Amino acid sequence: MSNRDDRVLSILKILDEHPRISVKRLIELTGESTSTMRRDLIILEEAGKVRRSFGMVTVLDDTNVEFTSPFRYRTCVEEKKTICRLLAKEVLKDNLAMFIDPSTTAAYLPEYLPDLNNLRIITNNLRLTTNANKMDNLSLFVVGGTLRPNSDSLLGSHAIQDIGMFRPQLAIVSCNTIDYTGAYVTDMEQAEIKWQMMKNARESILLVDHTKFHSEYSDYIHLADLSSWSTIITDARPKNASLLKMKQLGVKVIYPGFK
Repeated sequence: MSNRDDRVLSILKILDEHPRISVKRLIELTGESTSTMRRDLIILEEAGKVRRSFGMVTVLDDTNVEFTSPFRYRTCVEEKKTICRLLAKEVLKDNLAMFIDPSTTAAYLPEYLPDLNNLRIITNNLRLTTNANKMDNLSLFVVGGTLRPNSDSLLGSHAIQDIGMFRPQLAIVSCNTIDYTGAYVTDMEQAEIKWQMMKNARESILLVDHTKFHSEYSDYIHLADLSSWSTIITDARPKNASLLKMKQLGVKVIYPGFK
């Protein structure tokens, strides 16, 4: 395959169907060499995704690991697009100003914005910026900061300072996991960006796909309580207990087929 992220994604797709599989069979299914497979499995093992033992590979439960942005951008693509479509249809409107965080979910948003006018976006999301580059119905302010390799985002004190200049209607952010105690992320610098956006916006929207709900291993940096968001948008109907909890907190939940 073309690069490491593509290879690892291919392995994870196979492991999704076969949670325990031999290394030999993985090599047969992917067409990779033994040495390349060994390197890719070391990456997954160090990330806490798999365990290798006696020629076998076993999937482990999710842990607080931050994969590269290019890798995450190519996972759960349809789920991400569903969330962006719902955001554009149910929340966004003409003449809005908004922060958008560096999530790979939000990077898919531009393709759902052609029918909206005079949108003003403040972001450190480089992939979103690239995807929106030729759109003339919106204006983009890209904050300054330090570019971390494979993050597709600008981070650090300069980015936070730039964000502090604005007070838009919305902050659109994401997280790594979510449970009854709130939303969590794995990276402190990313968390600081999201905190500043939420602090300066009049209203905050959380984008979270169904795989992130109630993970057995919550990520360790507490982003915010659930009540910090006016709206949570996801790609599938959450469990009744989750919907009840969010209703009690006054949080609107948008998902396909919601009423």
